[in-house]
Amino acid sequence: MTDNKNLPAISLQVTELVLAGSSAHAEEAFSDAAEKFGDLAVVQVLDSLEPQVAAMHLAAFDGGKLSLATLLISPKAWAESLAFFAATWSEEMIEDEPEVLTESLFAHIHGVVFSGDDAQRRTNLIHEALSTDWGTTAFAVLFSTATVEIIELANDIYSRGALSSGQTTSDHDVIPLALEIARSDADAWDRVLFEIFPDWQPGENQLRARSEEGDDDEQDHEDALARTTHELLLRLRKQVPSKSARVPKTGGRPSLGEDIFA
Repeated sequence: MTDNKNLPAISLQVTELVLAGSSAHAEEAFSDAAEKFGDLAVVQVLDSLEPQVAAMHLAAFDGGKLSLATLLISPKAWAESLAFFAATWSEEMIEDEPEVLTESLFAHIHGVVFSGDDAQRRTNLIHEALSTDWGTTAFAVLFSTATVEIIELANDIYSRGALSSGQTTSDHDVIPLALEIARSDADAWDRVLFEIFPDWQPGENQLRARSEEGDDDEQDHEDALARTTHELLLRLRKQVPSKSARVPKTGGRPSLGEDIFA
């Protein structure tokens, strides 16, 4: 049984180590806590951390499976910490290194979601993250790197259902993550699609990726064009809270449930 009297001290120790840039030592503190008090102690310490501290620690491991924090952080605590992932980004970085930032975000999200074989945990992680504006935008950033494939997958899901879908012409790394969302949380899948395609009106227009020439804005299209990765990175950076995100706010994004393509 966890001795709760020890947890505040462990939490303070981890916080000080993370803020000092010693995430490796913070991870050692988690390992020591797990050995002495069990995995539940690590979960409770992670829940007690300020979300920006948890974000700093998790980001240091890029979602690596060697991190106990990655394996044990609760879905709610992870969703809260995700709000601060983009806190260190500047507009210059977003302009000059969008691929680097996106790859780092993908490594983090993919690493956390697929850190174990527990399907229910994956479902809970996705549900909690995509119940927030910043989580929805973060996942949209990843999918914006493969909008053609996401559109193909979305159409396949509409035609055959999420459980029967998965065949695409691409083996892009984001496809397994997209399928996991669609199969575990239909509303979350809807929200991500609306975040990528803000002008989409199901039944009225079609999803379409922007042309490589970049001249779509100069033409009058009926199709719903995708936001660019750059636009979504900027949106994610602007969603970083100015203070703790202990009570994430859900967005007002539309969701049409199972009839989204009707």
